[in-house]
Amino acid sequence: MSIIADEMNVSRPSVTQIVSKMVDIGLVRHEPYGDVTLTEKGRTIAKSVSRRHRLFSEFLHGILGVQKEIADNEACKLEHAIGLGTTERLAAFVRFVNASEESPEWLVLFKEYAETNRFPEVCIKCPRFNDKPEDR
Repeated sequence: MSIIADEMNVSRPSVTQIVSKMVDIGLVRHEPYGDVTLTEKGRTIAKSVSRRHRLFSEFLHGILGVQKEIADNEACKLEHAIGLGTTERLAAFVRFVNASEESPEWLVLFKEYAETNRFPEVCIKCPRFNDKPEDR
């Protein structure tokens, strides 16, 4: 328990309380003064949370260009706050964006805009650019 407490920067009593609850709902096994191990149910949930974390981190860092550490911290929040349907839709979007070896032109243009806070010339020339001037 002390290793978990130290790693997560929380108190040992907090870890003991949470582990006890996780034992009660069948997510972990724990013998007094022994190791804490995931049950099959716990492993399934852990894999799902890990997958969601990787997805949100990839979207924030790899696609939007958010700094890696910030993306990881915010992915931790998102993985618990976003519903399954939205998560699956975002996963499809990330797969789509990553499907080619090169970034799509619109993503390259977005990254240029995000770095400079100026629309690339090709965007300004687009007929749709002036459709919603209040959004710019």
